[in-house]
Amino acid sequence: MIALVVKPSLLGSAKLNRVLTEIAHLKPLILTGTDVKSLKEEIFNLAKVESQLIVLACGGDGTFHLALNALPDLNIELALIPLGTGNDFARYLSIGKPAQAISILRDGAPIAMDMGTIELADGSVTRFVGIASCGFDAQVNERANTYRGPAGTLKYLAALAMELANLTSRKLTVSTDGGASRTDDFTLIAVGNTSSYGGGLRMCPTANAYDQKFEITYVDKISRRLLVRVLPKVFWGGHTKHRQVTQSSNQRIQISGDSFPVYADGEKIGYGPVVITLHPEAMRVWQAQPSPSA
Repeated sequence: MIALVVKPSLLGSAKLNRVLTEIAHLKPLILTGTDVKSLKEEIFNLAKVESQLIVLACGGDGTFHLALNALPDLNIELALIPLGTGNDFARYLSIGKPAQAISILRDGAPIAMDMGTIELADGSVTRFVGIASCGFDAQVNERANTYRGPAGTLKYLAALAMELANLTSRKLTVSTDGGASRTDDFTLIAVGNTSSYGGGLRMCPTANAYDQKFEITYVDKISRRLLVRVLPKVFWGGHTKHRQVTQSSNQRIQISGDSFPVYADGEKIGYGPVVITLHPEAMRVWQAQPSPSA
């Protein structure tokens, strides 16, 4: 059985209706829940009577994020049809169009992928699949989510331009894999299970959701002028060569400091401090094919 988590703006659209027609033979059911709690209850009840349940996210990164967090059991399989704006996770999976996703769903099989979790100070835990961000890029994401304008990369860049006036660094204390901590001024810290966010910005360019570790990108305190000069390089990962950008590969990172926004998969998680942990092969995802060049 296929249970659909649909981006709300797609309901009743011609785009969604075409997809429903293509997968009609799978007898899809559109879930009615609009948040993690209500969706989780629906999925739990379906899973009790449907042993072959697949939860299909119809939308972008945010919709997949919602579906992932609504799973009552990580053994339930996930799939994705890219109908969002940024579609970074779909791009990572080398899925360009809905027709391609439907074809793989029909002929393929699920594969195990790594997953991340974010634990806040209140003990709440959120799952994520792409990049978790703390600092300036989280501020940009916050602006982008309220911005009425172009979609995808253009939306992110417009939000970034508007946030430049608020560019600041934060004094954060970081510890990875339980090792010694260090305290520095950071513009941002991006923890990548996959490689890109913002509609194609490759902040963690070689992150691989099959290698059982995060690629973590640290950007030290930088000026507005330098940020604008380096930004174009993020589209191909060239920013990692800059002396004020460093990287590490780890399974766990603890970030503490004064309250700072935390985002993942383009969604607001809360405010730091945080503990971000990788869970090897924790998800079962249809359509997932390793794509080192994604």
